[in-house]
Amino acid sequence: MINIQNQKKAQVWVETAIYTLIGLTIIAIVLSIATPQIEKAKERSIISQTEDALNILNNEIREVEQTVGSVKIVNFKITKGKLEINSNNNQTIYTLENTKLEFSEEGQAIKIGEILFNTTKSGRSFDVSLILFHEGLNITFNGNKKLKTLHASTTPYNIKIENVENDESGLPAHIDFSLA
Repeated sequence: MINIQNQKKAQVWVETAIYTLIGLTIIAIVLSIATPQIEKAKERSIISQTEDALNILNNEIREVEQTVGSVKIVNFKITKGKLEINSNNNQTIYTLENTKLEFSEEGQAIKIGEILFNTTKSGRSFDVSLILFHEGLNITFNGNKKLKTLHASTTPYNIKIENVENDESGLPAHIDFSLA
């Protein structure tokens, strides 16, 4: 009689262990399916927030462009990716690298408002770029024609935008970026 009770107790423990393993397996399967989708949603949100930030930056540049000597400071937070101020090509480029999100068809550029969206394949992942062209402006960084890259940071960058007076009339407005 003692043997039968011990076998029933043992059977209960075995069943508990099996059900626990089955439960953990199901949780692992659900997480393996859900995690990439959650990451894509986060990256889609980052792109949307960056699009809004680039539009704000562009509006501030357009305001500064109107008056020589005017200055604006824009807070720009980069949580993931990098922002390039390319004064050689008069453009600002945000790039989200190594993402699983295929934002647009690879190689197909999409223009939404003033921003050009471009997705390129990079190994098994994608690089999504948001390009803001500063047509009709002469862009510099700290007074020089160069490429300045701002990387992801926990604190926002204070980007100073200044309309610097041109020596000659008839030239495009000279907009100088710097970090405040």
